[in-house]
Amino acid sequence: MRSILATLFVALLLAAWSDRAAAQADPLADVREQILYANYPDAIAGANAYLARTDLDAAARNTGLELLATAQIANGDAEAARATLATLYARDPGHRLSDPDASPPVISAFARAREAHPARLDVRIVHRAPTLTRRESPSIEVTIASHADAVGEVRLAYRQGSEPGWSRVVMNRRPDGSYAARIPVVGASDQAVDVAYHVMATAPSGTELAHSGTEAEPLTLRIPADHTTIAAVETPPGIDPIGSTPTDGGGNGGGGNVTEEWWFWTLIGVVVVGGVVTGVVLGTQAQGVPDGTLGTVTLMR
Repeated sequence: MRSILATLFVALLLAAWSDRAAAQADPLADVREQILYANYPDAIAGANAYLARTDLDAAARNTGLELLATAQIANGDAEAARATLATLYARDPGHRLSDPDASPPVISAFARAREAHPARLDVRIVHRAPTLTRRESPSIEVTIASHADAVGEVRLAYRQGSEPGWSRVVMNRRPDGSYAARIPVVGASDQAVDVAYHVMATAPSGTELAHSGTEAEPLTLRIPADHTTIAAVETPPGIDPIGSTPTDGGGNGGGGNVTEEWWFWTLIGVVVVGGVVTGVVLGTQAQGVPDGTLGTVTLMR
């Protein structure tokens, strides 16, 4: 008996833990359950409490609006449902009902609201094209000036030089709510690169809400050439880059025969004359020639 009670107690604890974990994973789980069991007033209250939160991203808020409208339609509150759906489709004109088991009245109400095309929210992108003073990967940064909680993604499209197609990336959302992405640097480093780009903010469905620049009229920036690249050192005029031999200034370098140079034979003559004089002096001293005379000089071969 005790073992049975212990087993039941553990099962209850596990069930409670499972329900709590599910609620944490899906804050709208209770609202969904109330709709499932036709407790529409409680579902409406729960959805309104959820939507009062300020930490919801675009997709989470749109889901809350969808559940609120579903509960309002099921509860017979058509006027409130129309207002909720107008808010939802102003935020995301491409929103699709996510409940595959929705009733025909709910499906029809969502379809009418989408086809009514309510005025979109005035989402505005603030961006200034960067001016680069050195060759580096440009950082594209934008902020959403209004209705930032309706934006699901901010996308950057760019092309460099004469590239025919556009490269596209999803920009990273920073803790302060701004978005940033870098454009890679390609091409020869000694040449400047012109970049065309544009930025688009989208709803969770992918529908465009705002843009800065377009494919037809893109924003532009220039990545400068790398001025720190070491250029080839030019040889000064008149200097041979290999042997540093003086040239005649007329383009004849030092790669010729040195015996053809006038200074070579002049130097040889000086050396020969100096050797002869030295030999004469030494010869006269060795033979004991009296002072004041030159003595006899014999040239030997």
